[in-house]
Amino acid sequence: MTTKIVGGALLLLLIWFLLQLSYTILINLINGRKFHHALLQDFNKLRLSKMLAALGINKAEYIHQTNLNDIHKHMKSCSACENTDECDDKLSKPDLEANKIGFCNNEAELKEMLDAKKAEASD
Repeated sequence: MTTKIVGGALLLLLIWFLLQLSYTILINLINGRKFHHALLQDFNKLRLSKMLAALGINKAEYIHQTNLNDIHKHMKSCSACENTDECDDKLSKPDLEANKIGFCNNEAELKEMLDAKKAEASD
């Protein structure tokens, strides 16, 4: 009889643990989606968003796959840029090439992303 009581208690504890774990995972997923959505909204306010689009880099993939520290570094670098007139001029033209973004503070990282994208496409 004691074995059944202890076994039942352990089973109830296991069920409670699994429900709590599922709830925590669900809440973290919801919060993560909200965070990425808010980050994307902030990101869309910068020229960097237009630069990624002009270079053919998917913004949503960039937000979800790039390290958060790198994203904040890129956003800060873009916000601190002093070449806004040249950037606006280049972004207003439909065919922006990676070798013509020497004015951009994020040039090296953008070229690195494009190279990685090309390497991924060739595999």
